Amino acid sequence: DIFEIQLPIDYETQKHRGFAFVEYETAEDAASAIDNMNDSELFGRSIRVNLAKPVHLKETSSKAVWSEDQWLSNAMNSVDNDISSTDNNNNNNNNTKEVKSQIKDDDIDEIDLDTGRPLSKRIKAVTNPRVYIDIEINGSRTGRLIITLFSDIVPLTAENFRCLCTHEKGFGYRHTSFHRIIKEFMAQGGDMTKGNGTGGKSIYGRTFKDENFNIKHTHAGQLSMANSGPNSNGSQFFITFLKCDWLDNKHVVFGEIIEGFEVLKKIEDAGTKSGTTTKTVTIADCNEFK
Repeated sequence: DIFEIQLPIDYETQKHRGFAFVEYETAEDAASAIDNMNDSELFGRSIRVNLAKPVHLKETSSKAVWSEDQWLSNAMNSVDNDISSTDNNNNNNNNTKEVKSQIKDDDIDEIDLDTGRPLSKRIKAVTNPRVYIDIEINGSRTGRLIITLFSDIVPLTAENFRCLCTHEKGFGYRHTSFHRIIKEFMAQGGDMTKGNGTGGKSIYGRTFKDENFNIKHTHAGQLSMANSGPNSNGSQFFITFLKCDWLDNKHVVFGEIIEGFEVLKKIEDAGTKSGTTTKTVTIADCNEFK
């Protein structure tokens, strides 16, 4: 039986913080709930369920375990109406690598409710990274997109994009352009080798397999992988201008814009219904956002 449910609120935004505490009558019930719900899907998003074990609680303590952002970041974070990246050599399948994730299940430790911090450093919860992309249009700096990457759901795809933003593998997105912008649909870029939609490569090799399709194309500002068919992901990606549900189960969504929607609108304004750009839209700079 469930004894209590708490949905922590961010008092600045008056919205919930994206997680909850559920207290059960017995430890056995809690263990069963974790087995049943961990890594399950809820409204197209994977959810993580772990054991929070609060200890060292004083009678006078009234401080919530989620009250500090530091604790949250350390412990909880848990066309043709198709987007193609054309391969002139048609050898994607032969060059596709299957990359296995090294991410293990979260190991949440005991929490001191008086400090709101973990009692040891054994926490391995996935923290979704953020990156930024600085946009230039016709050579003039336009603004910045800040993007959250869904490492908790598609870790390999998110890491590919993160590394291409940081250039830590020796290549990446800086000074590349959005070669295809379709109004009321999407902007496609990321071809750092040819610049016209026929090139690009991933950090894992030429291409890598589709990780999963758990996240759907539900709104504007989502980032998804362009491809030339199943399991042909490289470096090309697109940003949606609206809901694109016909792309579900074909393209891997790996991130979303959290700041810079006015910049996204200017990118869309540089496109046409056919996809031909009326202005040159370039990634002037990009890196991890900390």
